[in-house]
Amino acid sequence: MSEATHKYFTTGEFARLCRVNKQTLFYYDDIGLMSPDIKNEKGYRFYSYRQFELFNVIELLKEVGMPLKEIKPFLENKTPENFVSLLEDKASKIQRKIQNLQQIQQMIETKLSLTKEAIKTDFSRIHIEELSEEKLFSSDAILDCTDRDFVRAVSDFIDALHTHRLDTGYPIGAMVSRNQLLSADYENYSNLYMKQTENHEAITCYTKPKGLYVVGYHFGKSERITATYEEMLAFIKAHELQIGEYSYEEYVLDAVTKNTSEEYVTKIMIEVRK
Repeated sequence: MSEATHKYFTTGEFARLCRVNKQTLFYYDDIGLMSPDIKNEKGYRFYSYRQFELFNVIELLKEVGMPLKEIKPFLENKTPENFVSLLEDKASKIQRKIQNLQQIQQMIETKLSLTKEAIKTDFSRIHIEELSEEKLFSSDAILDCTDRDFVRAVSDFIDALHTHRLDTGYPIGAMVSRNQLLSADYENYSNLYMKQTENHEAITCYTKPKGLYVVGYHFGKSERITATYEEMLAFIKAHELQIGEYSYEEYVLDAVTKNTSEEYVTKIMIEVRK
C-alpha cells in the first residue's frame, strides 16, 4: 500500500466495517451513489473512514423505505436544509409506524389475555359477579333501526375505531336495554361498543358502571340467544334481584378461535341491583 493510501480501507476492509459484502460497494460505485475516495492506476479502490457515516446514512434511508433511485439525487444535491427536511419527514413517518406497532402490540396482548382467560372459564355456570367500571366507545343509537341504518351505523362505528385508533383488541360488544330485556326483544340492540383502556380527549365514552352483574354464556348462533336470556332472567328472579339499565354481550370465542358458529361463545353480563 502506498503512502497515499495507508490510512484508507480496501474494498474488503471497508465492506467488513460496514457489515456488507464487497458487491454492495461495487454496485454503489457503479450507479454513482457512493464511490471510493481513491481509485489508483491499477483499479484498486480505497475508502476513507469518513465515508462510513455516508454509508450509514444511505443504509438508514433504505431502512425507512427510501429507494436508491431517490437517495441518489438527494446525495447529488446535498444541503443542510435538504437534509433537515428529509430527516424530519422520515422521523414523522417512523413515529406513525411506531404508533401503529404499539397499537398492534396492545391488540395482540389483549386478545392473548382474553383467550387464555376463556380457556379457563366454566361456561356452564350462571353466577353473580362484581365488575369494575369500564369506559366504552359506543356507536350511534341503533335501537329499532332499519337494516340499512344498522349497516350504516356499524360502518360509521368501525370507521371511527380506525380514525381515532380505538381498536384495543377487545371484541365489539352490544348493549341491550332494560326495556328490551323485559319485552324479550333481545336482539334489538341499543348500541355497539368497544372497551377502552385509556382516556381519549377527542371522543366521548359511555361508562359501564361498577357493580353487580349476572354473568352467563350463550353457545352458538345469536338467533338462539332467547333461551339463554330466559335462563338468566329466571336466575335473577330466583335471587330477588332487579334488572339494571343494560345487558352487555361480548364474544369470548368466535371465528378467530372456533371453526363453526355452533362453537361460538358469547358472554352476557346483565346489570342488577339488590
